[in-house]
Amino acid sequence: MSSVAVASRSFSRHPELRALVLERYSDAKFNDEGLSLHGNSLIEFLSGYEKAITALEVIDDSILSQLPNLKVIGKFGVGLDMIDLHALKKYGIKLGWTGGVNKRSVSELVISFAVALLHRAVFANSEVRNGKWYQVKGRQLSDCTFGIIGCGHIGKDLVKLLKPFNCKILAHDILNFKEFYEKNKVKSVGIEELIKKSDVVTL
Repeated sequence: MSSVAVASRSFSRHPELRALVLERYSDAKFNDEGLSLHGNSLIEFLSGYEKAITALEVIDDSILSQLPNLKVIGKFGVGLDMIDLHALKKYGIKLGWTGGVNKRSVSELVISFAVALLHRAVFANSEVRNGKWYQVKGRQLSDCTFGIIGCGHIGKDLVKLLKPFNCKILAHDILNFKEFYEKNKVKSVGIEELIKKSDVVTL
């Protein structure tokens, strides 16, 4: 069987994604019951298929050892923490995944939250709704020190969006992004220093 089994509930519910899969695999199997597949239920769902699309399903050695036909897994969503990469290598299974596909959405959301918190917008809204009308003082994001814990796809995109605000940007990551830091005037620091010196921290 060369078709694909879509274990992901959110993927299975998405009409455009379903259409794309069905164009190529007319007999594709979807998780139309919206089941949370794990362990034996996941093995049963994927059994016999060479290709699978997963999201929150845990894929480890105990699962892969029971799926001898599986050759490719497409990961839908953010991160690979649900997939045992060593087990994939052990069984010779290929992984399809594109990092950073949602980076702009997340980095914009981070900035919107930061602005709302600094200007105390949520608190002010609550006060007005409760009939209290007075000036709530906040502060601007501009010229703040912004600390980014984890400077991967989202962190790097956030740095770009922060430039017009003239923020001092501190970053902490287990990986060394020296060239990116130098190019974008980001200071790499330890996590304790970042937390101590930042007005806003995101991770």
